This record gives sequence, structure tokens and C-alpha cells, in this order.
Amino acid sequence: METADLLKALQGVEKRTERVSDEHVVATYVDSGGLSEALANRDNGIIYGRRGTGKTHALKYLEQTEAVAGAFVVYIDIERDLGSTEGIYSDSSISLVQRATRLLVDVLGIIHNRLVEEAFDGPLDAYIDDIDMMCDHFGQIIVSDQGEVEKTSGSESLETGAAGFEANLGSSPRMNFTAKADSSEKLTDSTRIKQTGVVRHRIHFGAFGSLLSKVVAAHPAPRFWLLIDEWSGLPMDLQPYLAEMLRRLFFSIPKVSVRIAAIPHRTSWRLKREDGGYIGVEVGAELFPILDLDEFVVFPARNREEQTNRATDFYKRLLTRHLNQVLKDQGEQQLDGHAQMVRLLFTQTTALQELVRAAEGVPRDALLIASRAALRAGSRPISTDHVRRAASQVYQTTKQALLNANPQARQLLDIIIHDVINQKKARAFLLSPDDVSHPLVQQLVDERILHVIKRGYSSKSQPGARFDVLQIDYGCYVQLLQTANAPRNLFGEGLEDDDFFMELFYGDEFGEMSPDVVVPEDDYRAIRRAVLDFPSALQRLEGGQS
Repeated sequence: METADLLKALQGVEKRTERVSDEHVVATYVDSGGLSEALANRDNGIIYGRRGTGKTHALKYLEQTEAVAGAFVVYIDIERDLGSTEGIYSDSSISLVQRATRLLVDVLGIIHNRLVEEAFDGPLDAYIDDIDMMCDHFGQIIVSDQGEVEKTSGSESLETGAAGFEANLGSSPRMNFTAKADSSEKLTDSTRIKQTGVVRHRIHFGAFGSLLSKVVAAHPAPRFWLLIDEWSGLPMDLQPYLAEMLRRLFFSIPKVSVRIAAIPHRTSWRLKREDGGYIGVEVGAELFPILDLDEFVVFPARNREEQTNRATDFYKRLLTRHLNQVLKDQGEQQLDGHAQMVRLLFTQTTALQELVRAAEGVPRDALLIASRAALRAGSRPISTDHVRRAASQVYQTTKQALLNANPQARQLLDIIIHDVINQKKARAFLLSPDDVSHPLVQQLVDERILHVIKRGYSSKSQPGARFDVLQIDYGCYVQLLQTANAPRNLFGEGLEDDDFFMELFYGDEFGEMSPDVVVPEDDYRAIRRAVLDFPSALQRLEGGQS
């Protein structure tokens, strides 16, 4: 096997799990640090993670391994399986009641179809009538609302000299008493009672819930898994209603375990009602966050050396398994192990470690950067310079392109670059957890332009306060250094001259990047002093300043 064979195979590596076979999913899955055990936990739980961290791969791996173990598994991809009706769910001209009802019926329809398949295949053939009867009760599944109620009552009397009594018990109850005297005085007494309440939404499942429980309990499989992927693809206002359905129909069935893959800060689990109740689920009491892949893939460790070794080992296995699957599909000889992969694919181990750093804890980005670096390498092994240039290209063509659609997020990034890289001489900075939750910051995190690398960190300048550590994307940093707007004084005093800086970074003819200039390692001593003044940044953002 030659280096060129592996470079070619890298171009055939699929970056998205939903495009590969079930066999491919299992063969390329990399377990690390008890991930599989956490996935198979019996609790109903959430798998959090940004795009590209492996949520779909984890769910698909769980689907395949549990099915082999004899479990009954229903896998629902919100964006794929409900994509044809996405417009209905998001259409603000359609009432919330209609959109929520349609969503619940559509999801239960998918589950019902899987039960029908099981009935025809044999395990549930004795319950075909119950499964068929569920269809009769789909019309009973409805999200309803309750609004204002008004009651009015009144009485009137007129003294005239005659007497009489009249009662009306219709829709508007009314009683009249008249008496006639010498005077013509009119006496009136009226009472109006008005009861007003906010709109309250209720979910009714009719007999569907009891039929579902009966059928699931009768299935011979020891476990029933309901896996829901791309939860965050749902409109936020509908998510609590689907969560309510899961809680009421599935959480009470002992053999059922629910797994939901979602993006942090793009979820809404519970909607509080005015009467003190709620629609949805309570995270931490009814639904548990069992995995946060954003934290898992940065490989927390006791020291930097251990963290580097764990991360490098993970990506060695990731690359080797993906390459071997491509080679197998092509009918070619497969790699003997990780050592052979590193020896043939990279100039040295430091080039692989640079790829690990460039990935910023996102496996999909690692595969994409490696693929672009292989194109730059030609027939030679991948070098550190190839990785840097590939990371810059990936940033420009994917992340930066998405960011350009939001000018405010783009401007906030410019402010962060100015305050952190230019002034603090660091690539990472500290931000309070409340500020990290700001929508613009969250967009930069979701788009993998900022990366949360540590939580609960203390600052030297603000003793007692706790911060999250955020890091500017590797590719963004390298791309910045390639422009004429590269930050000055970044590598110390005396580099103010742009031409000198460009020569230092690129070499004599601005060609190969100079090996003397590297993307800095995480220096937590420098980070302790790099606290971003977020209120000031927002003021400048509103004022149009950078």
C-alpha cells in the first residue's frame, strides 16, 4: 500500500452518517470513555451536541446494536421523515393548535407504521386488530385551547299599579317582576359577571394511549427504543407539545427508552401554563441529559499531555476505520492498524496532532479538513502546512459563508477578534455563562466559529467569578493571518510592519507558510487575563463600531 492510495481513499470518506449503510455505521463508530454504556442507559435521555459532533452516528449505532440484541427500535429523523410537512409546522398563518396537532399525528403515524410492519412480520400478529384500531382513534388526538368565558344576569322592576311575574330560562336567564301602583316609578337592578382567562392548551389522546401501551407491552422484545434525531429542526414553539406526548404516552411504559439528539440552546422542553401546570417535560426529573458530545469530544483530562494523547488516539481510530471502510468497498487492501495509517498518510505525528487541533473537537470537520489537505498534498504525505491551509479553506467555504448571512454575528466576531487576538494576544477568552447564552454568541458557537473548551474557569482579574472559556476557530485564525488585515503585534513587539509580518508567515515569496509561525497552543495563563467585556462589545455593536 502506498501513500497515494490513502490520499485517494480520503476523498471517498462520507462526512454524513445518514448517507451510509447500517454496516458502515457500525464499522466506523469509535467508542471512547464509556460512550456506548451511556448511550444504552435505560433512562429517557438527551444527547446534546453541535452539528458534526456525532449525534446521528451515535443514534444510528445504538439503533443497529440494540436491534441485533433483540430490541424493537423506532428511529425518527425529524428533518428527513417529516420534511415534506415542514412548511406546515413553521407556517405562522396556521394556528398553533393546528400545527401542534398535525405534528403529533404525523409522529405517531410513523410509530404506528412500524408497529404494522411488526404485526405482518410476526411478533405482533396476534395484536393486528388493536394496531388497526389505533387508526380509528387518530381523530381523537387534538391540541385544544380554552379561552374567555362570560356570564351575565340581571333583573328589572317597574311600579305601575298592576302585578305580574315573568321568568325566562333560556340561554340568557332573566326574571322580571312588575307591580302597578299610583306612581310610575321604575326600579332597575342588574348584575353582570365576567370570568376571563388566558388561552390554555390541552392535549387529548383519547383511547390511542391505552392501545399503544397494550401493544408495546405485548411485544416480545425486551426493550422498546424510540430514537428521535434532529429534534432542533422543529420550530421552538412546537417542541414542548411533542415532549408532552412522549411523557404521557411513552415515559410511563417500563420497557420503553427514549433518546433525543438535539443542539444545545435550540431546544424548548417545557411551556408553563397560567394555572401552574406545564406542557412538556422537566429536564433533570423526567428527561435526563445523558451525553454532551461538545464536552466529550474535547477529551477532558488531568493535564494537557493526557488530553493530547486521548484526542490523538481517538482521531487515529476514526481515520483508520473510515479509510478501511472505503478500501473495503473498493476491494482494496486494508490498513493493518493506526501506526501504518499515520506513517503513510502524514509526514510526522505532529501533522496528525495539528489536524486534531484544527478539528476543534468536531469529527466531521476533521474528516473534511483531512480530505482538503489530501488534495493539497498531491501524492506526498500530509504536512502541518497542508492542514493549516485546508482548515482555512474549510472555514472560508463553509463557516464564513454561513456567517455572512447574519451581519450582526459577523460584526460581533470582528469585535472579538479585535479585543482578543489584537489586544489580549490570545486565541481564547473568558465569557460569563449568561453572556454565552446571548443569541449572537450562540450562533457563533452553533456554526462552530467559537468553541467552548472549558466551563467554570476562574479569572485572575476577577477572583470568585466563574467563566466559560471560548476559543476562536482554528480555521478562522489561520484565514485571518492570510489576509492583509492580519492582527499586528500578534507574535510580540516589533512586528507592526505588514510586509514583514506577511514574509514571516508565508516565507520569502509568500508561498509556503513559515514553519516558525504556528497557531498558538491553549495558554491558560494568558486566558485568565483575557476576559471579554461583553456589555461594551454589545454597545459597540449597536453603535456600528468594531
